[in-house]
Amino acid sequence: MIRPIEGNAAVFDSPAQQLEAELRWVLLRLRVIVERSRQRRSIGPPPEYRGLYITDEEVDDLLSREAGDSTAGQLIAEATALRRQLDESAAAALDAGLALPLDRIARDFGLSAAERRVLVVALAPELDSTYEKVYAYVNDDITKRWPTVGLALDVLDDEAPARLDQRRLFFHDAPLVRHNLIVTGEHGPVGQTLPNRQFSLDPHVAEVLLGYKGLDPRLHGLARSVGTEQSETTAGEALAQALGQRLDSRVYIGGRWQAEKEQAIAGACALLGLNLVSLSMPALSRTLEPGKLLSLALRDARLLNAALMLEGYGGQDSDLDLSLVAGDLVTGLEDHPLPVFLCDRASTPAHLPFDLHLQFDYPMPAFEARQKSWRLAGGIEPDEAVLLAAMYRLGAREVRSTVEMARSLAHLEGRDSTTLGDLKQAARTQSQPRLTSLAQKITPHYTWDDIVLPDDRMAQLREIANQVLYQHVVYEDWGLAGKSTLGRGVAALFAGQSGTGKTMAADVIANDLGLDVYKIDLSGLVSKYIGETEKNLARVFEEASDTNAILFFDEADAVFGKRSEVRDSHDRYANIEVSYLLQKMEEYDGIVILATNLRANLDEAFLRRMRAIVEFPFPEVEDRLRIWQRTLSPGAPLAKDVDLQFMAHQFRIAGGNIRNIVLLAAFLAASEEAPIGMTHLIHGAKREYQKLGRLIAESDFGRWLATAHE
Repeated sequence: MIRPIEGNAAVFDSPAQQLEAELRWVLLRLRVIVERSRQRRSIGPPPEYRGLYITDEEVDDLLSREAGDSTAGQLIAEATALRRQLDESAAAALDAGLALPLDRIARDFGLSAAERRVLVVALAPELDSTYEKVYAYVNDDITKRWPTVGLALDVLDDEAPARLDQRRLFFHDAPLVRHNLIVTGEHGPVGQTLPNRQFSLDPHVAEVLLGYKGLDPRLHGLARSVGTEQSETTAGEALAQALGQRLDSRVYIGGRWQAEKEQAIAGACALLGLNLVSLSMPALSRTLEPGKLLSLALRDARLLNAALMLEGYGGQDSDLDLSLVAGDLVTGLEDHPLPVFLCDRASTPAHLPFDLHLQFDYPMPAFEARQKSWRLAGGIEPDEAVLLAAMYRLGAREVRSTVEMARSLAHLEGRDSTTLGDLKQAARTQSQPRLTSLAQKITPHYTWDDIVLPDDRMAQLREIANQVLYQHVVYEDWGLAGKSTLGRGVAALFAGQSGTGKTMAADVIANDLGLDVYKIDLSGLVSKYIGETEKNLARVFEEASDTNAILFFDEADAVFGKRSEVRDSHDRYANIEVSYLLQKMEEYDGIVILATNLRANLDEAFLRRMRAIVEFPFPEVEDRLRIWQRTLSPGAPLAKDVDLQFMAHQFRIAGGNIRNIVLLAAFLAASEEAPIGMTHLIHGAKREYQKLGRLIAESDFGRWLATAHE
């Protein structure tokens, strides 16, 4: 049924109705061609000799190319009238906002009337296999069951000059070919002219013309449609407002928060009346035809009236090679009328062969957003959601992965429900930075009960942990974030002699917060080459900014030393390194702990920027006794002659040395299949003194001196 729209124009109720009417026009035009073909064949050789020789009459007819008989003329008139009616109906439908797939494709790809008709000619065999036989008959070749370029040109027009001009519709840079709407051989067999080349409608375009609204099956595993319903966010509103002035914008969005970026883009698309298609660039780069598949994705974005999101496009430090698709991307975006979003972790994109209209980093989700992600994940108590949101800077996607991993951990242990410990363990896995080449990962296992320090120092350590746990309260709820231009992180200096507990304190804080510690390898960080140290530092802080892991710089004075008076170029570049470190530490939002044995060697500018400076004193007798007691775990068998009071009084050593002595004594006792006794502890003390370069004197070993000399 065809419904009238304003005056004489009419609109079809369904794609099938419109296509059926379009095929009637194709049928009329084919009848014109068939009538003319029969006339030529009637003056040619008999069928059994056709192709073997050409008659004089046939040559004369080919050279004259007269219009044909009256039957052909009547068909031409009928086809012309029908064509006018169809074009008026299509225009009326577009004006009324009722565009059917054929009209919408023609509009969105900027096709001319002739190009639109080529689509119909190519679609005919997809709708009715009878057309394969008709095309073979008209092509005078039973093997050519699809339309040739020459056949299409004859369908489009009766005038030779017009047909000659319309050959350009099938050139490689023409819209029909460039946008993968039709499929044709670029050159064809040797000696085959353009009019003799066959072409067909792209299979997916045929599906779309019949009402299908999905992606091309060839993009399976590479692209996906992203829902835009109910996705409006504040970020989405701002993005939609920015894109509203230019819908063909090219936007790069950095940051690791992919789920949040996707939500903002989807929200903007919903406000702009667009759909959204996401394409994985890493997956695309691993295919055999990345350029071809990219062009299909760009075409499908138009077919679906969708913005295209290139996920994992590749930042400056990415090893993703996009050179294979750079040319296709430039070509595809030349007249692409819809937004294209490039998303990756890095702040700056690489391999960018075109200009951007907008570029920004997506900020870390606020505490409320992170808390909401944990609540939506399911099965998490409200107080646990608050704690986890405060401790871990995870986006919605990582939160979902964390919860799934925690459930798996619980299942492995035979439990039906997850615990807070499962969630913390899984969250640490999700937030691990890629620092293996520059840092050593330390999985924390010490608790507040394991470390021995004066009460004031213990309070300082707890204050550092609290500054992480309550960031959301101070900075977001109380609004103090606007009072500081620096980062929200905590920079602390641990100063004290070797073995006094600096590394252990970092371990305790990390364990209390459920984080990992990354001990920075200074030998791999500092380079003699100018500028390399800064690059390494930038990498460390960039990777660590994506997680809550604690950065622990041991012997920090080697890098964070005092800036010196400039006497030569080496001094100048050394001072630049120090200044660069100051800048990165101020910007960093995580925890940085600098440990040094010599506080006096540190630059004063660093000391001023420390949120906390904790002095680790050398342990006195009472503290050493507590260290001896806590180091010897309750499960370790002790002989009756063990005198820890004697060990604490006689040996003025730090906690690290005490742990070394206990471990060696334990191995000695185990090798003798005996409990740990004083002889084992004295032997361990002797070895530790030898390492330290101290004399084995009676003032230290007392009545056990003879045992020490054995």
